[in-house]
Amino acid sequence: MAQRSEHDGRRKTDIKGPLVISVVLAVVAFVVVSTVAAGGTDNAARVGLGLIAAGIAFIASVVVCATLMLLEKPNAEELGQGTGVNRSSAKIFAESKARREAERARSAAAGGAAKEKTSGEPEFGQRVRPDTTGEEPGSSAR
Repeated sequence: MAQRSEHDGRRKTDIKGPLVISVVLAVVAFVVVSTVAAGGTDNAARVGLGLIAAGIAFIASVVVCATLMLLEKPNAEELGQGTGVNRSSAKIFAESKARREAERARSAAAGGAAKEKTSGEPEFGQRVRPDTTGEEPGSSAR
């Protein structure tokens, strides 16, 4: 739709094409609406109504052309490299699975069947702050 030319490493958009298309559509809308609103070619043309239609056609076609020119802009190369939101969830899952299996293999090699607490957080079913002693799990001391 619009021709682009290289200028200082940046692409400059040529807007002559979309403006010519918009002017042609506006002229066509002016002629058609002026003639049809008057009831044919025998009566005087309705110039005011034709100008309104021409303005609407011009603005609408300029907006459509500008939108199409914006959509035509290609994405940067780094967006297609699989980073950010473009990463594959299958790849992320495979990486985390491999990491977990490597940690399991290290813990099995280092301590055998003994469990290691690498982080200071409690395991499932343990209290965060054991403030009472002598209680059995599941009992409620009041």
